[in-house]
Amino acid sequence: MPKRHHPYAAGSHRGWSIGSNSLTPTGQFELLKDLGRQLQQNYQNILKEPAPDRIKQLLERLERARHHEED
Repeated sequence: MPKRHHPYAAGSHRGWSIGSNSLTPTGQFELLKDLGRQLQQNYQNILKEPAPDRIKQLLERLERARHHEED
């Protein structure tokens, strides 16, 4: 079976645009706000999941390093 090329693969999106160039700054702001709301709504369940143990460990290391630098 031939390998399928994904249209949004790295480097292939050069001509892609959401058409926001003709919007006013306020319109662009509203567009981005709406996109953010939609993303939050779509990924709400994932955002509620606990972080994987490896991520928690990395965050704890960063926090300890930050406290060490402050001392």
